[in-house]
Amino acid sequence: MFMRTPDPEELKEIIFTIVGNMNQGIKQLKTRAQCHEVAKLNLKAGKIAMAASSFDSASEYLLLGVTLLNEESWDSEYDLSLGIYDAVCEALYVIGDWEKLSPFIQVTLLKARCFDDKLNSYLTLVRQLRATGDVRGVIDKCKNVISELGEKFIDKADVDEALFRSESRRVGQLLQDRSEEELISLPRMTNDRKIATMQFLNLAVSSAFAIEPLLAPILICRMVSLSVEYGVSDVSPFAFAGYGAWLVSALKSDFEGGYRMGHVAIELNKRLGIDEGIPRIYTTVYGFINIWKMPFQASLPKHLEAYEAGKFSGDVEYTLSNLYMHATNSLYGCGDNLRDVDSTTRLYIRRCKQSNQEFLGKFICVIHEVALKLMGSNEKSYASFYDTTEERMFTDGREQSKISLCRFILFKRKYVAFFLGQMNAAADFFELGLNYHIGGNGRLVNIIVGVFIDGLIAFYYARKRRSDENRWTDIGNGVLNLMEVWAMSSDWNFSNKLFLLQAESFFLRGEERAALQKYHASIKSAQDHRFIHEEGLAHERLASFHDHYGRRVEALACFNAAKRCYETWGAQAVVQRVEKTIAKLQR
Repeated sequence: MFMRTPDPEELKEIIFTIVGNMNQGIKQLKTRAQCHEVAKLNLKAGKIAMAASSFDSASEYLLLGVTLLNEESWDSEYDLSLGIYDAVCEALYVIGDWEKLSPFIQVTLLKARCFDDKLNSYLTLVRQLRATGDVRGVIDKCKNVISELGEKFIDKADVDEALFRSESRRVGQLLQDRSEEELISLPRMTNDRKIATMQFLNLAVSSAFAIEPLLAPILICRMVSLSVEYGVSDVSPFAFAGYGAWLVSALKSDFEGGYRMGHVAIELNKRLGIDEGIPRIYTTVYGFINIWKMPFQASLPKHLEAYEAGKFSGDVEYTLSNLYMHATNSLYGCGDNLRDVDSTTRLYIRRCKQSNQEFLGKFICVIHEVALKLMGSNEKSYASFYDTTEERMFTDGREQSKISLCRFILFKRKYVAFFLGQMNAAADFFELGLNYHIGGNGRLVNIIVGVFIDGLIAFYYARKRRSDENRWTDIGNGVLNLMEVWAMSSDWNFSNKLFLLQAESFFLRGEERAALQKYHASIKSAQDHRFIHEEGLAHERLASFHDHYGRRVEALACFNAAKRCYETWGAQAVVQRVEKTIAKLQR
C-alpha cells in the first residue's frame, strides 16, 4: 500500500507538526544527508511562518536548521545553505535580534559564490544599520552595492543644486505627457540588476532624508526614471510617492502635481498587489502629500491602517514610521488632547524598543517630551526609555550630521518655549534652526506648523520696535505670503493660521478694526476645523491686542477663553501661565 503525497496546501497545514516531530529526534540523525533533509523542512516551516508574520516562530525553525549545516554544506548543499541563511537573517531583522543577526550576515557575505547571491544579506545589513541609527553607514553601503550593480551612485561631493535641477528636469520631461492611467499601467521591470538597484535606492532615501537634504530627492528622481524607462518594480509606487513629496516641498509647492503622484502611487501599488508596500507608501502620501489638500485629521486613521497592514510584512522601519507620523500630526497638526498623546506615544516608543528601532523610538521621544512639557510634567522621556538626555541626542546628531534629528529637536524647543511664553528662547531656537536646512525634502506637519510659529514670533518682535524691526517684519510678511498660498490649497488646515497672521500684521501696522476682524475669523476657523490648541492661541493673541489698547474687560474675557481651550487641550503648564497673566490684569 502506497502513501499519498500531500499537496502544497495540505503540507502547509501539517508542516509544523512534521517538523516539530523531526526536530525532537534530531539527536537520532546519523548521516549528513539526513541532517540536510531536516534542515530543508525547517527552512520550509520558517518561510511559511514568516508568510504568516510569525517571525519569532520562524527564527526558531531557521536557527535550528542552521545547526544542521556545517562548513561542507556550503559546497554540497549550496542553495540550501544560502536559502536558510538568507531566511534566518530576515527573521532576526524583523524581531530585532542584532546580536544573533550580525554573524549570520557576515557568514553569508563570506560564503556566497557571487555578488548577486550576496544581495539579500546586503539588504538586511542596510536595514539593520538604519534601525540602529547609522544613517551614514546606510548611504555608504547602498552606494557600494549600487556601484557593483553597474549604476552610478551620486558622490557626496557631487550633490549640489545644479545636479538636483538636472535630475528633476529630466524626470519632469519623462512624465510630461503621461497620464495617470499610463503611469499606473507601466509594464513590469524584468532586468534583475535594475530591480536590485531600485531596492537599494529605496533603502537609501530615508537615510538621505535624515542627513543630506538634497540627496533624497535626487535618489527619488533616479527611481522614477528607472521605473519609466525599464518598467515598474515592487518599490516603484514608493518612488512616485516620493516624487510627489518633492513636488509639494518648499522648492516647488506644486500641490496639485504632488497630489496626483500620490494617487498614482496608491493605485499602482494596488495594481501590483504589493501589500508590504502599504506602510512605506502611506507614510509618504499621508505624511507628506495629502496634508496639503485634505484635513490633517484625515491622515490619522490612514497611518494606523498602514501600521496594522505592516505588522504582517517585514518592513519594520516604515511600519513604525507610521506611528511616528501619527504622533507628529496628532500633536502638532490636530492638537489632540495631550493626555491621549502622552499615552499613545508611550505605546509607540515601546513598540519601537521591542523591534530595536532605536532611531525612530528617539524621534517619538521628542514628541512625547513636548506633551510632557506642556502638561507640566517633570518626567524626562529620554531618560525613561533610552537612558539619555535631549542635549546628548542633539550633540550626537550634530556630530553625526543627522540634520533631521537636530531640526526636530530645535523645533520642539521652539514650540514649547513659544507656548510657555518664553519668547526670547523661542526666537533663539528659531535662529539656531536656520542652520539646518530642509532642502528639497518633503515637509511634515511639524515643519508646516513651525513656519506658522515663526511668523507669530516675527510679528511679536517687530512690534517691539527694536533696531531689527525691519528684519522681523520681513520674516513675518514672508510667512504670511506663504500661508496665503497654502490656504488656497487647503482652507481647512491653513485658514485659521492665515487669519491670525493677518491679524498680527494689521496689529503691527496699527489697523485696529482690520486686526479685530481677522482675530475673530481665526478663532471661528479654528473652532470649525477642531484645532483647539490654535483656537486658544488666537484667543490669547486677541487678549494681548485688547490689553494693548487698554480694554481690560475684553482682554480678561479673551484670556479666560484661551485658558478654557488650553484646559481642553490638556496643556496645564500653559494654563498656569495664562492664569498668572489673568491675575495681574485683575489687580
